[in-house]
Amino acid sequence: MTKFIIRILILYFSFIPIIGNAQIKKIGVPFITNYNPKTYKAASENWDLLQDSKGMLFFANHFGIMQFDGVRWSIVTQPENRSMVRSLAIDKNDKMYVGAQGDFGYTIQLSNGQYKYTSLVKWVPNWAKNFGDVLHTVIRDNEVIFFSNERIFIYKNTKIKVITPSAKFDEFFEVNKEIYVSDDVKGLLKFKDDILVEIPNSAQFIGMKIRKIFDTKEGLLILTQKKGLFLYKNNQLKPFVTEADDLLKQNQISTAIQLSEGYFGIGTRQTGLIVIDREGNLIQHINKQMGLQNDYVTNLKTDSEGNLWVTLKEGISMIQISSPLSRILDSSNAETKIYCSLIYQNKLYIATDNGVFWLDWEAYKSSKNANIRFQHISGMSENVWNVGVFGNSLLAFEKNGIFEIKGNSAQLLAKTDGAWQGVIIPNHPELLLVGGYNGLYLLKNINNSWIYQHKIKGFEESSRIIVTQKNGNIWIAHGYKGIYKIKFNATFDAVSNVDFYNQEAGFPSSLFLNTFKINDQILFGTRKGVYKQDSHSKKMIPEALFKKYLGLKSHIRLLKADNQNNFWYISGENTGKMSQKSQGKFDTEELPFRKLRYSYVPGFENIQTTTSGDVFFGTQEGLIHYNSTKSKKYQSKYKAIISEVKCIFPKDSLLFSSRYDVLPTNTEAANDTLSPVLSYWNNALHFSFASLCYDEADATKYEYWLEGFEPKWSDWTLQTEKEYTNLSENEYVFHVRARNIYDVVSEEAVFRFEILPPWYRTSWAYILYLILFGVLIYAIIKYQKNLAERDREQLILNQEKELLRNRAELNEQKLALEQENMTIMRENLQTTINLKNAKVASSTVNLIHLNEILLSIKELIGQIDQKNDPNVNFSLLAKINRIIDHELKGDQHWNEFEEIFNQLHDNFMQRLKTSFPELTPRDMRLCAYLRMNFNTKEIAPLLGISVRGVEDTRYRIRKKLQLSSEANITEFILNF
Repeated sequence: MTKFIIRILILYFSFIPIIGNAQIKKIGVPFITNYNPKTYKAASENWDLLQDSKGMLFFANHFGIMQFDGVRWSIVTQPENRSMVRSLAIDKNDKMYVGAQGDFGYTIQLSNGQYKYTSLVKWVPNWAKNFGDVLHTVIRDNEVIFFSNERIFIYKNTKIKVITPSAKFDEFFEVNKEIYVSDDVKGLLKFKDDILVEIPNSAQFIGMKIRKIFDTKEGLLILTQKKGLFLYKNNQLKPFVTEADDLLKQNQISTAIQLSEGYFGIGTRQTGLIVIDREGNLIQHINKQMGLQNDYVTNLKTDSEGNLWVTLKEGISMIQISSPLSRILDSSNAETKIYCSLIYQNKLYIATDNGVFWLDWEAYKSSKNANIRFQHISGMSENVWNVGVFGNSLLAFEKNGIFEIKGNSAQLLAKTDGAWQGVIIPNHPELLLVGGYNGLYLLKNINNSWIYQHKIKGFEESSRIIVTQKNGNIWIAHGYKGIYKIKFNATFDAVSNVDFYNQEAGFPSSLFLNTFKINDQILFGTRKGVYKQDSHSKKMIPEALFKKYLGLKSHIRLLKADNQNNFWYISGENTGKMSQKSQGKFDTEELPFRKLRYSYVPGFENIQTTTSGDVFFGTQEGLIHYNSTKSKKYQSKYKAIISEVKCIFPKDSLLFSSRYDVLPTNTEAANDTLSPVLSYWNNALHFSFASLCYDEADATKYEYWLEGFEPKWSDWTLQTEKEYTNLSENEYVFHVRARNIYDVVSEEAVFRFEILPPWYRTSWAYILYLILFGVLIYAIIKYQKNLAERDREQLILNQEKELLRNRAELNEQKLALEQENMTIMRENLQTTINLKNAKVASSTVNLIHLNEILLSIKELIGQIDQKNDPNVNFSLLAKINRIIDHELKGDQHWNEFEEIFNQLHDNFMQRLKTSFPELTPRDMRLCAYLRMNFNTKEIAPLLGISVRGVEDTRYRIRKKLQLSSEANITEFILNF
């Protein structure tokens, strides 16, 4: 409920004709900010504007409804027929009603920032659908009125009532909730119970082309296009004479607005804006020459800050009518650097980089003459650093020397290398000390004329800033060296004493030192506050009063007292005023002067005060006027907004934007908060933001904080965009708030969003991971069991292998032992065999020997001739022969030999006989002797035959053995 009431109050005070802070200064031209079509990138013509409860501005543009958030312009929606928008109205719920060309309807903002337009023409009867521009849209109670020259449409409860003129309507007016309509045939009509009735004497209004009506104490104030102003009271119409009648009649009134203090702002077709008071006095005339970008005014509205917005035939202008600051401009609208200003004899003089100019200050203040202009003082056309009144003379200090201004010309008094300023020497009003580029000069007043005397010897430093003391001390500030205190000799032609003070004397730095005279006290501006000289130690120390109010952190560029004991200062980039209160206390005021930041000419800051309360500031952009009687609310609340949010990876995709037709318009209304949920791959976002404070919007600073990513707010910055990349999955809230030039912090804007985790970090993925983990654990357990089983089996196998190996080793050992035994047995057997072989061989040898003997005996017996030797007993010899033959056959010996031979040669004889049964015993014996490797000669005695007989036997055996002629019978026998 509280938000609802606040919204209504904001709407009420945003664009009603009379608002407390929508005043306008009479002196000078208010600050104007121009927005041309190239800036807002839409059609040049604008017809209406309004401000919603948040403070957002909307303009009726030829291309559609145009939005301005203080930083960015954009078309947010268009009528269904894509025609130009001519009028706007908004209700307490920010529902915007739109009048277009041949169409009307309403638009609401959706949760994604888009504005959705809905045409109401569908409710209009077919016979009434042919109409032109809807020039006015008005919300009245629970109905909306759409006005065109052809018809009036009253929308209420989804029904539309149509009012048709007898000929043609001319204009429509809402006056204190009363509705008036001018008719080309009937004159001025008034709404009563949804019908139009003629007011008394309405015919007198026929053809007047009324453009605005205001309700005043004197009656209805009627503004016509070409005939000026009239008052209608007691059914009578009479002219309302003003000082601007000629301007208004010649330049055609197009629109008007009622301002505070009884002022009326009147827009014209040919000469811009004219402001008059309730008596008809001309207060302001702001046209193209004075800074307005176009002279054709189409509409006038004030915003919640008190700024006057002017829609033009070409462009939009914002006039800061509530500011106490204004620019002293003439019709030439020339901008120049101001080094000094002075009011003398009701004339305002300004020293500039192009010489000295003046204008009639009293006439300018009264605004009686719109053609008042600055006039140039001839004789000087280069940098004039200072002007001052000395005696009855107005002197100027210029690059080429010292000049005296008389009328509209200047006369050179002294040619020097350059003159900065002049001061009267204390206790010597006839002597003028002039600070030059390279020293000091002296002028003397003789018969009311200043006469150049000489250059003062002994000091050659640049003397741009000079202050004096009653005791004759002259203090000179050199911005890059330090402070000089000098004294002159009695004849003032030379410096008798020079004291120099820099950082070694107590200043925080030797650079950018300045000196001021405040209430006869010499003070020094430093980069860290205001200093003074200690009377005892002569050291430079901080000055207590200014330390308390200005601190010791800022560069004091200027300090000056006015005639009301107020202190004006420029500290850093801030200009301020210390106003004296009771008991020596001061109030400091800086907010009205924040607009002057970065405006001064560095090193030549100047403030001029007057007894009437006028204050002048010399800047790089001309002369600025301030009047303390003009107040402005600086602590107005405003909002920061998020203009646009988009994902920038993998490609740009908008999430929130009011730009026309960039997002779907089939989403829910704006009261449903948008909190997008984004995939992990859209984790780079770009935010654009602004503040709905239009006063010096370019100087507004912002701080932001992405909750969930950053630990705290950022530093204040001028940038209106922020980008985040590689955001992890989380819920985020982007916060932003603004701080305007008056240090008022806005309400913060927030945008909530969530970034989902990648698929591999989702809940389902984690469930899958859990399942896989369980499967893995199961597999590991199973594997471990299998491994343990395999290990057990392997252990058993290893044990079995070990057992087998042990058995094998035992078997090997047993086998080795057996082999060893076999070896021993074989050796024993071999020994036995060798013994038997030796025995056989020995027996065989003996047998061979014996047989040889027997053969020899037999041969000897055969040699005995029986006939020739009768003494021989031949029977005995025959018996001996028979015995010898029996022994040679050797059957008994052979049997013993065969038995032993078979034992030694694996039953050779048996095997041979089995294989070759054709062999005879003699053949077997021969084979046995061959196996024993006996030769033929050795075998012959054993067989009892000759060598020839052995060979014949061998031949027969070869045949029986079926050996070829190439085969060796001995090798065969040995290998058998």
